[in-house]
Amino acid sequence: MGDFRPPGFPAAPSMARRSPLDTLLATRIAALDTTVPAALGGEPVAVHQARVASRRLREVVPILAPVTPSADRAGQAVRRVTRALGPVRELDVTTALYAEWTQASPRHRLAHAAVGRALARGRATAIAALRRTLSPAQLGRLRLALDVLARDAEGVAVAEVAATVRARVAQRARRVVRAVERLGVLYAPERLHAVRIAVKQLRYALEVRGRLYRVPTAALLRQLRAVQDTLGRAHDLHVLGEHLRRVEARLVTRSRPAAADLGRLASDIEDACRALHAAFLARQAELGALAAALIAPARPARRRTAA
Repeated sequence: MGDFRPPGFPAAPSMARRSPLDTLLATRIAALDTTVPAALGGEPVAVHQARVASRRLREVVPILAPVTPSADRAGQAVRRVTRALGPVRELDVTTALYAEWTQASPRHRLAHAAVGRALARGRATAIAALRRTLSPAQLGRLRLALDVLARDAEGVAVAEVAATVRARVAQRARRVVRAVERLGVLYAPERLHAVRIAVKQLRYALEVRGRLYRVPTAALLRQLRAVQDTLGRAHDLHVLGEHLRRVEARLVTRSRPAAADLGRLASDIEDACRALHAAFLARQAELGALAAALIAPARPARRRTAA
């Protein structure tokens, strides 16, 4: 497939003289570079790391949009990486969760085999699609887009992007507030997942703000990560349950006992999802308050003075 190599930053400025923005961009490009080749080889850990690296890079690229004309193209190229890796990563998580849930209580042999085949076929299809999407030609375009971005961004001071960084944090925080408000108290997997995505995006935005401006963010990041872990577990279990229901529907004509076995497991998993939803509701107000505090208050209008 050919390795993805990070675009070389111009050699003139030394690392010591680079701005924090240059360094952050270079670090995140390098993180993507080191993980993409192994991800294309199908290594599950690398798939996860490459996807995280692409998401973190995607959070840096847009803040350069007001000062570099190449940010939009680079952002589109990196977004393509994230989307291509998504189906593979989801199947890896689903497979690991299935193994976890069946380790203590082995399933019906026919049901277990059917689930294994379905997950393996799905992953093979996703890997093939990943390699088509991230072809050598596409990786070359990604490399070029990031190269141009790196050169355009060279020497940009953090002060030049401060307003954009603040606006992105506030935007992400508003998204969390809206997602929490829409959630309600009934278990709704799609709405719960929307909260999870909003929390993840806010966390990445805060990471960038903390790195560029040395703003204390450790406590906030820990809180957001704890929420993300809870909601991520709920989402991953929901996806596993959906897989099991599909296999159950196909298996029922071959073996009702095997299909019933999968149905019971899917029901147990749904109960676990509802328990995680309840656990999140206990912290819902806390999350909403945290996000609301990150939204910059509107400046009061100036009073007119009498002439």
